[in-house]
Amino acid sequence: MTSASKSLKFHAGKVQYNEDTNRCTPLPYEGVISIKPSAEEPDFLDFTWTPKQDQTQQINGTQQVEKDELLLIPGDVTIKTIKSCNTGRVFAFTFLSSGAKYLYWLQDVGDVDDLGKLTEKDNKLIQSISSLISLGDDDEDVEEKEGEKAESMQKQPQQGSRGTVPSTQTQPQFKMPIGSISSVLDISTIDSHLDKLSIDQLKQMYGEYLPPSIAQNPTKSKIIDVVRSGFYQQSEQKLTKQLRANEGAGLLLAQSLKYDYKGEGIENFLNGIRELSKKEKEEEKKKEDP
Repeated sequence: MTSASKSLKFHAGKVQYNEDTNRCTPLPYEGVISIKPSAEEPDFLDFTWTPKQDQTQQINGTQQVEKDELLLIPGDVTIKTIKSCNTGRVFAFTFLSSGAKYLYWLQDVGDVDDLGKLTEKDNKLIQSISSLISLGDDDEDVEEKEGEKAESMQKQPQQGSRGTVPSTQTQPQFKMPIGSISSVLDISTIDSHLDKLSIDQLKQMYGEYLPPSIAQNPTKSKIIDVVRSGFYQQSEQKLTKQLRANEGAGLLLAQSLKYDYKGEGIENFLNGIRELSKKEKEEEKKKEDP
């Protein structure tokens, strides 16, 4: 998909959302929403809502009309139309990592007799936005094909010199390369690991890597939510791609994290991290022993 096809621009107004009362208040100002690839990180999207130039008046005489500037990370944000609103066509962005919600109402002409009904143009727009903020399936397809290939190789009979199948003892063993970090550190593995730790251990080991709202009182379920978030998944996929490329990412990580460089690739990176963890545990044990 080209950068041009990843860009959208349309008319919409802001909606104030009160989490305490769960009440939405559409603001009576015209504005424009722009969504385009981020200049700093092309895999992310810059989102802006800008009021029209001639609208500088204040809301209720106290609050200024503010411009919205958001960073949309595919997989971390969802879009949903608010069907309960029957006086306008309202949609909401929800950020999975923080729980924040941003609501807007579509301002192009709709059905005068049914104000809450989405037009065909609206539906196409919502679908386009949804496609932009969804994680791509390319990596999943690659990993699925690798898995199918491995399974096929394991099932394929090996013919002997006379067309017979060799015994299990003489069959060659194929070792497939690790396709991604998440194939090793999956949710069930992480869940099992966290289940063995106390609250204090969770805070000590992972507090500095968690969002501030979670770091003060980390729990297993909150950490799992972070692992499931789009931001984590996007970061994991990017690291996986860099390690797969064999272009020096492994060496840079070894120098940065200070573990013995084992070579490029995902498996060598994980082996280096395992050894580093063992050394740290041994050092901690020496400090505790008199």
